[in-house]
Amino acid sequence: MARFGAILLQNDRSIRSYDIRNGDTIRLKVIPLTKKPIIYLYSPSDIDVSVKLSLIPEWSLSVIYPVVAIEDLGQRLEWNVRTHQDGILTEHNSGLDVSYLFWEAKANLDAFPLSPASKPQPVPVDTFNPITSSLDDMDSIVIPVGKVAAYLDQSLKALGLHTEARTSFITYWLPSFLKHEYIALRFVPQAAYERAASLSISPQPDVVTRVSMLFKGIPKEHLANWSNAQMQADRNVGWWVDVVGVDPVRASDATLFRVLEWGGTEVFN
Repeated sequence: MARFGAILLQNDRSIRSYDIRNGDTIRLKVIPLTKKPIIYLYSPSDIDVSVKLSLIPEWSLSVIYPVVAIEDLGQRLEWNVRTHQDGILTEHNSGLDVSYLFWEAKANLDAFPLSPASKPQPVPVDTFNPITSSLDDMDSIVIPVGKVAAYLDQSLKALGLHTEARTSFITYWLPSFLKHEYIALRFVPQAAYERAASLSISPQPDVVTRVSMLFKGIPKEHLANWSNAQMQADRNVGWWVDVVGVDPVRASDATLFRVLEWGGTEVFN
């Protein structure tokens, strides 16, 4: 998919031709897709819960389950469920029993600058935007692909994910990891992620844990640009707890009403 001037190139069969001439420059932009954020709700007693998700304009919902109405150009939805003490959720509209709520989102094409010469505007450090998401040598770790699964299991456990969530997280992303020699990854601060994908839950949970990972493949010949990130891979994984801003002790307290979400995005810039 690409944008040339004001022309969007994509694999859409409804688009038949483009006014591209010899000597024109085409700039390609791979659009990131935030995949499989899933939301678990755990309560010490059965309760009815409203879960509202609101995305910033740079995002729009692409897939949800259970299916409910999507509002505001694909940027808002509401699930109404009944929690059960075994972790199962009953979605009121359909009557479906599910283990979790599922959503995916894609970046909105209109949010990309039309001019190839346009430069991204500087943003605060503690900001998450699906279009401008990136990783660098200072905020990430870089490890060989063969060590990623073990590293993630340790990191996700430190962040408060239970065994099933860790297993689902790793096995979902493993095929994408295995396409690369080395992986750079980081976890998004929860407060920044919340501003991009706001969750409004009623009644209010005692604790909310939202873990979102960004990653990209690193060719072996580019490792010299990631010397600090390689050293950071040897740190105790507990440092991600402060980066993300979660409370893993309360997240595992079965006497509390708890919400857990995990997801990720592969970036290409």
